[in-house]
Amino acid sequence: MDQSGQAGKYWLRATGVPRGVTFDVWAKDFHQSVREIASGFRMDGSGVLVSDDTDGRRPQRLDAIAFGPGPYPRGAAWDVALVSIDRTIKAFARVIPHPIVAGAGPCTVSLELVSDRGDHFLATGAGFVPGEDVGIESSSAGQVYRRRSRISAMGLLLPDVISHAAAGSGWRAGYSVKGRSCEVALEYEWGEPALQQR
Repeated sequence: MDQSGQAGKYWLRATGVPRGVTFDVWAKDFHQSVREIASGFRMDGSGVLVSDDTDGRRPQRLDAIAFGPGPYPRGAAWDVALVSIDRTIKAFARVIPHPIVAGAGPCTVSLELVSDRGDHFLATGAGFVPGEDVGIESSSAGQVYRRRSRISAMGLLLPDVISHAAAGSGWRAGYSVKGRSCEVALEYEWGEPALQQR
């Protein structure tokens, strides 16, 4: 899935698709049911997926159609699938239209909203020194939690689930990872404010 200058708009490109098979495009919005968003694409003579012309309309290239979820919560993932009509061939893509991400030097940390109540996030990171111990700090509602974690051999922060409870007041929170070579910190909202669509 490619993104261009238009915010929240994406274009699908598919390679290695067999000829003679018809595909539909399905999407899953954050905590919603899967829905079909486009249908009837087949590989043409030039190796590009194009729409059927059965309605009398001119065939359209799949990679020329802009898709998007519309207004969307910050940090929430949008999933798209290219599926053959007999359901035997499937290809998936995932994007976070409004990411919660911060970086410092080679290091980045991002949060994915994973709860429909806005109270759980999945933290991931990259670019850290392989094998080093890092300090993780999570703060919310006046409380601060600290712990240590070991960076993987690939320089990745191991996935970390952040949970918020209704203790205290306020919906603002912070998350930071401090290693030898960099310190990354970000702020975000949780609860009802996290579910607001942008």
